[in-house]
Amino acid sequence: MDAQIPFLNFSLKKVLARQPDTLKKARIKIVYTILLLSIVKILVLLPLVLTRIHEHQLYRMLFILVFYLALAKYLLYKPNSINIISHFIVVTGIGAVWTNVFFFQQSINMVTIQFAFMVTFVGYYLIDSRFAVIYSILAIAPLLYYLAASGRGNWHMDVIPQELPSPGFEAIVAMNFITMLLIHYLFYCAFRDNVSEKEELNRQLQATVAETKALADSRSVFLSTMSHELRTPLNAVMGMASLVRDTATAEQTENLDILEFSAQSLLTMVNDILDYNKSENDRIELETIPVNLPVLMHRVCLGLQQKATEKGLTLTMDVDDQLKDKWLVTDPTRLTQIIHNLVGNALKFTERGGVSVKLHVTQADEHSVSTHFSVTDTGIGIADNRQEAIFDPFTQASADTTRHYGGTGLGLAIVKRLLKLFNSNIVLKSIAGEGSEFSFAIDFNLHKGIVVPASIHTGMNSSLEGLKILIAEDNPINALLLVKLLTKWKARSVLARNGSEAIEKLMTEDFDVVLMDLHMPIMDGYEATERIRQMAHPAKSSVVIIALTASVSHNIHSKIKAAGMHDYLSKPFQPTLLFQKLEPLQNALAPREILSNH
Repeated sequence: MDAQIPFLNFSLKKVLARQPDTLKKARIKIVYTILLLSIVKILVLLPLVLTRIHEHQLYRMLFILVFYLALAKYLLYKPNSINIISHFIVVTGIGAVWTNVFFFQQSINMVTIQFAFMVTFVGYYLIDSRFAVIYSILAIAPLLYYLAASGRGNWHMDVIPQELPSPGFEAIVAMNFITMLLIHYLFYCAFRDNVSEKEELNRQLQATVAETKALADSRSVFLSTMSHELRTPLNAVMGMASLVRDTATAEQTENLDILEFSAQSLLTMVNDILDYNKSENDRIELETIPVNLPVLMHRVCLGLQQKATEKGLTLTMDVDDQLKDKWLVTDPTRLTQIIHNLVGNALKFTERGGVSVKLHVTQADEHSVSTHFSVTDTGIGIADNRQEAIFDPFTQASADTTRHYGGTGLGLAIVKRLLKLFNSNIVLKSIAGEGSEFSFAIDFNLHKGIVVPASIHTGMNSSLEGLKILIAEDNPINALLLVKLLTKWKARSVLARNGSEAIEKLMTEDFDVVLMDLHMPIMDGYEATERIRQMAHPAKSSVVIIALTASVSHNIHSKIKAAGMHDYLSKPFQPTLLFQKLEPLQNALAPREILSNH
């Protein structure tokens, strides 16, 4: 900035025009005012006292005149040196106080007090507080010393006092007052302008924050809407593929495998984007459910075994035997997601060899268990300079990774954010071309009590005979899928196309359970559930309602519970999961039938 100002510049306006900061402009104005008024004071004073002033006083005034002229010129040439110039001005003022008290005047008069005051507040206005305190003490110290020493009899100094003659003394006093007034005024104006500027910036910041929040909310709404629209047809695709598989030929089964794999890949991509969006907005909350880690790990690895087999890779799992009979309190969904992403990534980037998953106990007592997870592969590895970047969203190890291997680059970013919820961090060890190891440690609390493991069924060849189910679903394909599934399980089903129609059918018929879609025309699932709970008939008002939704709202569980629904199932769902939610209702139906027969 200073390099752009010519050496022969004498314009303060040109200097100020190059300064964007209000306070810096004010400091330049204050320094220039002090220098200019000091020069004017000396030029006015010299003709008045030239013939009557002591030569030492004259030399001091001439020195200050030349020195201040040089500082003023230097300020107009190098305004960024304002700190150095300010120090010189304050030190000159301190010198004036000391020489007045101990040499020239040997007393405390108005001029000396004015200099002490100017040194004090100019030090705080122009220099940082540490130097301002030091300079203030140096300016006040001789005054205090004089006041303490002057009461000692005939205390005096050997040098003859040299007081300025009139009218020079009065002129200096008046011009010093004018200097102080101008300095205060300039600083006040700068302070006022700075506050106004900051208030305007705060208003702009608040508007920007509100706009950003609105954009974030609209993005969340958009992603939730897109999720619903994508999950709804995916539910039909994956469900119908499961239905057809039982009667498919060998060639058709191979085609169904490709179809299901493509649908699952699309669902994984949708889930990654939505999970990352939720983690950005801190909308993920961990559940606390008793979990058997060996079973959980086995299910995750079993689900990925086919992918490993297709690539000719080995997928091995080593789980500590200490965990075999222990139930740990954690969030199985998020833990599954972490392991699935890490193992899936390892399989994706490995062409030869295999992937090893290990889970070991590092410490255990009667209340908690500390564990260490690791996923090791013999894949392409990651270069040292990319090992931090791969945990950033939408980032992969190299520019051609997406082209060769696919993916969104969100998997590891989601893993890193999910592990923070478990108070853990991901650790990476990798050598390019040789493989990688991703590891993390989690402390779990032990579950106190008895846990009855849920039974595992394929659901496809099982029976729900005796159940009468009301399906409230506006999407005809998804409704057809549910009817076919329930028919295969020998359950009776009745179809309603919206919440209002579901209420009408429930009023005229008895049902054991209602499968309620949440987003329907005319009346949605929430309102329909609330109306059902308000029915006068006890059996109808307490009917079991299971929500079927493609929504991924972070508070979907609490909204469903608040509406009065018993449970929910996210689309697209595996038929097995639906069967597991309906089977207990069939088991409860048998005793009721026995009682009705008697």
